[in-house]
Amino acid sequence: MGYYTRYELEVVKGDIGLIEKLRDWSYEASYAITNTGDSCEPCKWHGRQDELMAFSSLHKKALFKLSGEGKESGDIWREYYQNGKMQRCTVEIVFSDFNEKFLA
Repeated sequence: MGYYTRYELEVVKGDIGLIEKLRDWSYEASYAITNTGDSCEPCKWHGRQDELMAFSSLHKKALFKLSGEGKESGDIWREYYQNGKMQRCTVEIVFSDFNEKFLA
């Protein structure tokens, strides 16, 4: 089986054309994102971390931000890739404090 995720990729530093190059370089990326980094249909991209670390090492000055949202509630994350390295950031859901003046 597998787990389906919706992906979006942004080039934070570097040429936006790198997204199209990544799609040519990675078979799975071509199904996950468009040439502008927008999401295609939710899909499986199991090798994304290894692929993006390898691709970012080819483009050392670029900084990539990959956002993902899985099918499970709350499965939202971001990964940053630069020069062959990766950082994963998870979402934190926080409720605002109760304030009596907002009661209707």
